[in-house]
Amino acid sequence: MNLRTLARRNITGHAQRYAAYFLSCVFTVMIFFIYAQFIFHPDIAEESIHQVVKNGMVAAQVIIVLFSIFFIAYSNNVFLQVRSQEFGLLTLFGMNRRQLRSLVYYEQTIISIVAIVCGLLLGTLFSKLFLMFMTMLLAVDAPITFKFVPAAYLVTGVGFFLLFQVLSLLSFWKLRNQEVIQMLKEASKPKMMPKTSVWLTVLTVVCLGAGYGLAVTTNMMTVMLTMFPVLGLVVVGTYFLFTQGTVALYKRLYSNKRSLYSGTTLITRTNILFRLKDYARMLFLTSVISAVVLTASGTVYMFFNAILTEGMGNMPYSIFWTVEETDDEADIITTEKVESLLAEYDSEVLFKIDEQMLDVEFLGTPTYLNEQTVLSGSVISESTFNRLSEDIGLEPVSLAGNEIIAFSREDLFSPAQFDELTITFGESEQTFTDLEVHNEVLFSSNSTFILSDEAFAKAEQAPAVHTERFIAYELDDWQNETEVSEAIMEATGEHGYVLQAKPYQYHMLMQMYSLVLFIGLFVSLLFFIVQGSMLYLKLFTDLADTKKQLFALSRIGLTDKEKRRILDKQMGFLFFVPVLVGSVHASFAYVMLSNMLDVNLVLNAILVISIYAALQLIYFLITRLLYFRAALN
Repeated sequence: MNLRTLARRNITGHAQRYAAYFLSCVFTVMIFFIYAQFIFHPDIAEESIHQVVKNGMVAAQVIIVLFSIFFIAYSNNVFLQVRSQEFGLLTLFGMNRRQLRSLVYYEQTIISIVAIVCGLLLGTLFSKLFLMFMTMLLAVDAPITFKFVPAAYLVTGVGFFLLFQVLSLLSFWKLRNQEVIQMLKEASKPKMMPKTSVWLTVLTVVCLGAGYGLAVTTNMMTVMLTMFPVLGLVVVGTYFLFTQGTVALYKRLYSNKRSLYSGTTLITRTNILFRLKDYARMLFLTSVISAVVLTASGTVYMFFNAILTEGMGNMPYSIFWTVEETDDEADIITTEKVESLLAEYDSEVLFKIDEQMLDVEFLGTPTYLNEQTVLSGSVISESTFNRLSEDIGLEPVSLAGNEIIAFSREDLFSPAQFDELTITFGESEQTFTDLEVHNEVLFSSNSTFILSDEAFAKAEQAPAVHTERFIAYELDDWQNETEVSEAIMEATGEHGYVLQAKPYQYHMLMQMYSLVLFIGLFVSLLFFIVQGSMLYLKLFTDLADTKKQLFALSRIGLTDKEKRRILDKQMGFLFFVPVLVGSVHASFAYVMLSNMLDVNLVLNAILVISIYAALQLIYFLITRLLYFRAALN
């Protein structure tokens, strides 16, 4: 038997141990190839939107490569560590150090080549589906057809082969000075009670407390100063949490003799406590990965959800624009032209607004500026508002004397700042002392005020007062009226910026939102699978020790049910402690994001964390099924 045959038999004989690592590599190669095929695809035109998409894809590929380096290096290190005794025996049988390195090299090369080939085949199979999805997402005129793109195969195949080769050669560094006796003793070394340092435990609390404290006090103005300190403090704090804090906590649990001797608790706590030093590095990495996945996917989801809500909230009607009294309406677009286009595209108009308003100014203190400044607004009469109230879905009002109602965005007009309001009409001013504020947009993003008919008539007579005409069309099923809104905007020519078309803006935001969300979630999914693979890898590399322990427990009378309970608790600790720690980290990141956007993201955060926990539970149940079958049979 030569070394290549021995390497092949080693892999097939330990297929279960390599399964998660192999599948993660295949998935990584497949995702990289799909992105590469899109980037190098000849049908991708040189339009601006496509350049943005390509940049996003390239950024995602860089992340995939960086993470592959980290994951492959970690996996190689674990495989070599767990096989120390096997290498020692092979050395005793006459295998020299060069042959030992060749054996490991052949094994890793076989796995990497098979993973690359499988990744390319699966990538080719799913490319058609991916290109169809991207065609729909980008709403391009011509569909992106499936083609064999040699550059994508070359970059993916050669790139990942070189990456596997370099990392395999670097992993030999661990074997360079190990003696036979060291290799044989490595697996049989007794586990020692882990030690802790009070000062490092205190440092854990200080780092995490400082990181969380900075996160909750961060806003849009300070984010660039606090972002990296928060990241550094939380990462350092997480490392010491698992190397010191968790050990200290488990020692206290271990000292509680009353609960320790209850059922199988003694065995479970002893197993976890004496292996915590081994688990610490993996728990630290998987917790950080969980936090990254939750923060990245949650931020993308919440950020664009908030932008979408905010963007549409400032556009109350499907099509609307304002004409100053000095403007010639024909220079922008006529209502006849708009209605002609709406009829041409079979768009159903729910209602139309065509009203005169007074253009005014007032002193306000926007929250984004934090100082008093002159703001623009519009004024309509009570009777005009009541005539429109049924169409716009508001109750009629009845005003008298000094009463005034304001409709304005919350960041422009906070009622707590005003005891009275002075409005400038042309060259005259009028002060209103009975103010009612609604934080919503009535006509345009500027503030709109409603006066009694008497006060409005008086304001109209003010010297140099400006009048403007507000025109709006509300369409049925406006989200699907993109084509007519584009036609109307094109008809305005160089005055397109004056007219607001809600369907067109919605389509643009949705296109950008869907694409970024898709890329973000795809990369997050990759991180999630790799994180799960690390847990799987750790469990199956310790399988031989676990089997010995279960055999010993059987001889002292433990039932299968009790042994399953012990394994359940150990696996639950490994799978769900990182989820818990990652969720806490991500929650503070969400608070930071809420402060920056000035919106409440609690429900969104609960949704993202719940989905992640559910996915982790599914992964846990699948791994549990395989692990129980391997350990108990």
